[in-house]
Parts: sequence; C-alpha cells; structure tokens
Amino acid sequence: MRFLSNTVQRYAWGSPTGIPEILGLPATEEPAAELWMGAHPVAPSQLLDEAGQPVASLLEWIDTAPEAALGQASIDAFGARLPFLLKILSAATALSIQAHPSAAQARAGFARENAAGIPLDAAHRNYKDDAHKPELICALTEFHALCGFREPAAIAATLDRFAAALTAAGENAQLPALEAWRTALDADTSAAALQQATGLLLEQRDTYGAFADVLAGISIEPVGDEHPSHAGSAVDPVLTLREVQADFPHDPGVLVALMLNRLRLEPGEALALDAGILHAYLGGLGVEIMASSDNVMRGGLTSKHIDVAELDAVVSYQPGLPALAAPDAAGVLRGATDDFALQGITAAQELAVHRAGPAILLCTSGTFTCNDGTRLQAGDSVFVAAEEPAPIVTGAGHLFVATTGLSHQP
Repeated sequence: MRFLSNTVQRYAWGSPTGIPEILGLPATEEPAAELWMGAHPVAPSQLLDEAGQPVASLLEWIDTAPEAALGQASIDAFGARLPFLLKILSAATALSIQAHPSAAQARAGFARENAAGIPLDAAHRNYKDDAHKPELICALTEFHALCGFREPAAIAATLDRFAAALTAAGENAQLPALEAWRTALDADTSAAALQQATGLLLEQRDTYGAFADVLAGISIEPVGDEHPSHAGSAVDPVLTLREVQADFPHDPGVLVALMLNRLRLEPGEALALDAGILHAYLGGLGVEIMASSDNVMRGGLTSKHIDVAELDAVVSYQPGLPALAAPDAAGVLRGATDDFALQGITAAQELAVHRAGPAILLCTSGTFTCNDGTRLQAGDSVFVAAEEPAPIVTGAGHLFVATTGLSHQP
C-alpha cells in the first residue's frame, strides 16, 4: 500500500474552495476543478516513500510489474494498464456540453487522427487515447447535473412559454429563430427531432448564441411544477437558462442545456453515464470514477475545441430520464461497464473493503485506519496493488474505494 501525490487540474469552471478544503490547503483565487488519482498518461499519480517523497509515477510502476500491480484478471480484461481513473470534481460553473465515445468509436477515432498526423497535444484533437469513457459521479454536496434528453413535448412546452414572452416583450424579430427550433422538434421520431434541434442550435452558433442572450434578458411567466415544460427538470428550465447564460453569454450551448434533463443529487446519491449520453455538470462537489480515458466531444459552454460533427456522431438522441445508480448491499456503485466500481464507506469496524484487482482508497473526511497500520485522513489516497490483501478498515467519515468492476477478490 503506497500513499499517492496527485495532480490538481485548474480548469476555468472549477471552484477555488472544494478541493483545497479536502486537502487541508489554503484556498486561493485559482480554480481547482479536478484532482486526478490514477495512471492516466496526462497526469499520473506519484507514489510516495515513507518520508512522503515521490519515488515514481504510478504509470511507470505499473509498467515495471503489471501482474503484481494489476492482477492477471484485470490484465486479461483491460490490458496491462489501470482501467479506471478516480477524481474529486469541484464545479463552480457549468462544464461543457459533452459526450464520450464508445470503445469502438474511440479506437476508430484515435487511429484516424493518428493517421492524419494530429499531435496528441493539439488543441483541435478529439481523441487523446483509444479508450471509452463511461463514468459515475457520487455527490459530496448538493450536485446539479444535466444528463440525457428530455422528451420533445416537454421542450416544446418550454418553447411555447418563450414565444409568449417574446411577443409580450415586443421581440417579434426573434420569433423566426424560435419557430425554426420548434419546427425541428416536429420530426417523425423523438430521436430525429432531438438530433435536428441540437444540430440547428450548434451549427447556427451566432444566431442561437444571440437568441439565448435575448431569452435570458426578458421576463418569462413562471409556471407551477406540474406544467409540462418542467418535465425532466428538477427546476424551472427558465432558471437553467439564466444560470448558464450568465456564465456563458452568446453560447448556443445554453439552449441545448434546456433540452437536457436536470437532476439534483443529494450527498451520497450517484449518477452513472454510459457512452453517447449528452451531459454537463452545473455545480457541486463529488467523487467521480471513469474508465481511464480523456476522450471528450464538446458542443458548447467551453473555450476548448468544439466539433459539432464528431459530437453528433457519438451522441445517442433517445430521450429519457436517467435513473440514479443504486449501491449494492456492500455499498458498491457500478457503472455500465466493468472498468470500474466505487464503494462508499461512512463508518466501519474492521470492514474488509471491496476490491477486485488493483484499488485506490481515498478519504474525503474523517479518519480511517487499515489493518496494516496505515492511517488515512481527509485528502489522503493510497494505491493497493492486486498482489496485496484487501485492506481491513476501521473509522468514520467518508472513505471511497475505487477498483474494477470484475468479480470481488479477497
């Protein structure tokens, strides 16, 4: 069992407080968006010696002894690499409207961009590796997320409210843009309607970016929670419009956000996302686990590279309200694949953690002691190699165990 030193990613949407508070560090004005724990080549964790000094990256250490680090079952399933990436995610503003490719799409896209000679660190590169990126987020605080498409009828009901508000405000010149959006939703199938409407908004970026600004600035009549325009949204979609547009003015992604389900997760609740699900996190602090990949297709709400055609190629346009991920009797959360599983522990008395091959233990609050004497406090993380026995822990607070989704191993 080795303690880890991990990289803080300072993306613009990050909160300056959430991750520093867990790590016991003073907050600065710099955003601290994500803390990465794992062996992804972009920012691998560093293994520490007993004096707390880095001795090797986790990526290098796994490469030198993959069977001891990962176990043969994990190597057989995922190759000689750590298949999951664990993060603390802390969002002050919305993340980009995004989706992730399937395994087949990732392999094809990575090969295609390699053949085109696009450098791996190029800003316009879509595929940074050849892996898929299903993921799961477990909330530490109240956490708001956009995930998957609402039904076209609910979106249309929202647009009807916009039409009435534009007319009342004397903004008749804006009605053709609204009518084009409304017409796009009248396709024969729900999936076709959502694909047409999304494409319209993202391809006519200037028109619909300006239109989002107008909508955010006019008075829109409030309605009750039972109104059809609220379907699939934990808040009035008008509130989503104004919140997101305030951070991303003149961005058509604001309008795409209105077409997505909005969920409010309470602490301890979790959401799992498979490939192709259009989503964006709006705010909050959570522990996130995913397949070890950095493949993201973006459509808006970002200064990073946007590729509408590639996003369209990977997105599933089937509407539906996602279900929250339910833990099993051991408190283990699973996603859509076996790349990862996440166990949450709040109180333990000599509890053997769930482990299937390699594992990372992360403490976000309180104190936990392992049977080998290792003590974890808030901000501490350790890597447990597959050849080591599963730790037995005692303590209270919040301890997360990241491992593969393969069969449990003692």
